Amino acid sequence: MGRILTNNVSLAYSVEATFGVLNPSGEWKLLEPNDISTFGATITTVARNPISKTRQRRKGTVTDLDSAAEFEHDLTREVFIDFVEGFVFANFQGAITTRPTAVTTAQFTVPTMAAALLVDDLVFATGFPSATNNGLHVVDASPTTTAITVSTTLVADAAVAVAENATVEVCGHRASTGDLVLDVTAGVGTLDSTTLDFTTLGLSLGQLIHIGGLTASEQFSAGAGYGRITSISANEILLDKLSSTLATDPGTGETVDLLYGRFLKNVATDSADFIERSYQFEAVLANLGAGGATRYEYSLGNLANTMAISLPLADKAAITLGFIGTDTQVPTASRASGASTPTVTRQSSAFNTSADILRLRITKVDETGLTTCFKDVTLTLNNNVSPEKCLGTLGALFMNTGNFEVDLEGQILFTEEAVASAVRNNETVTMDILLKNDQGAISVDLPALTLGDGTKEFPVNESVLMSLSGSTFGDPILDTSIGISLFPVTP
Repeated sequence: MGRILTNNVSLAYSVEATFGVLNPSGEWKLLEPNDISTFGATITTVARNPISKTRQRRKGTVTDLDSAAEFEHDLTREVFIDFVEGFVFANFQGAITTRPTAVTTAQFTVPTMAAALLVDDLVFATGFPSATNNGLHVVDASPTTTAITVSTTLVADAAVAVAENATVEVCGHRASTGDLVLDVTAGVGTLDSTTLDFTTLGLSLGQLIHIGGLTASEQFSAGAGYGRITSISANEILLDKLSSTLATDPGTGETVDLLYGRFLKNVATDSADFIERSYQFEAVLANLGAGGATRYEYSLGNLANTMAISLPLADKAAITLGFIGTDTQVPTASRASGASTPTVTRQSSAFNTSADILRLRITKVDETGLTTCFKDVTLTLNNNVSPEKCLGTLGALFMNTGNFEVDLEGQILFTEEAVASAVRNNETVTMDILLKNDQGAISVDLPALTLGDGTKEFPVNESVLMSLSGSTFGDPILDTSIGISLFPVTP
């Protein structure tokens, strides 16, 4: 038995089948934490301390157990997607993501989907051994619920292992030439079509989309950019929060792609998209057992409590994930089913805070700008999870979940007096964060929040700074506190 070196410890997770119960055929995925601040059970004991002439305590008893896990991870697209549903307590909506089981020269064979994709849908493939199979593809021919047929000539692969984590994601749709028209007036966009039915694309109110494809040949000649959906009908989409690069364009003779992905928002507990997802974690402890044998420690019944996304100045973005669990078992020589063959992580590029932030701003609800110059930002999602304990049970028997809260802490350059006014007058404002790297983009929309703090700093020979806090609330129109839009690929 020797030392357990931190660098020899590994951490993995699996989504449980039911609360505290591992899915025996479930998938395990390795994590790459920068720091594991909490992992395991905290035991409470109460000693006997009688009045006695011996003047000493007697052996006590174990009375309580608290289990928790918390770790910091570089913010990557995959780790964010893996956990964010659990923290928002909701399922992703819209675009499909699937793992093909085989590839022919003309199609990706996939597990049965609820519906076939549309002809001219765009899909983005990653993780396949052949570079030809990866990248952007246009759906054509006759797609079915088990086959995504594409115009690209693919390299056949008779069996794609689940552990390889090769995926195909719907990333948009290509409209017919001349079918789309864009009008931009006073910061509001109106996207009209003649034949394309927008309601068939799986888009949602509050979702951010990119109008225009990867190159100029799939964009309006007037420009391409982002917009948030405020209304959807068969042949018209209304948009706000437009990129400044978008302008009115009749679309004559132009083939235009719409790029988008999955969308996530907090929902009511009676919504079909509401979930309570629990996780199990495995810590691999090398050299713990006799003769240097490896031991495995399992943390059970973990509900997502707090997620903090940190954007420090000139650094990597980080995400800190905190969970409250029911129990952490003692290390054992026996390993959980499937844990020895974890899924490979594919999208592991970290977002940086210098080149990968496309949009970071606080505006009034009419999109009048308040500030875009941040020194640092931390966005925290909090579910206020607490354990429920009962007599006769060591540790938690149930979990309580409180109100869902999204809070902001940050520091900005004090360049606009309207910021101080917004703090003092408790004005409703809105915030956008858009991160993009070589593996896709993540958009976080806070549709309605109020600002607090307002403390100023006056460092010598530097700019005046202001500290800000922010608290979201249910937007009067969208009735959500957060909207998260994913993009498998954008320009």
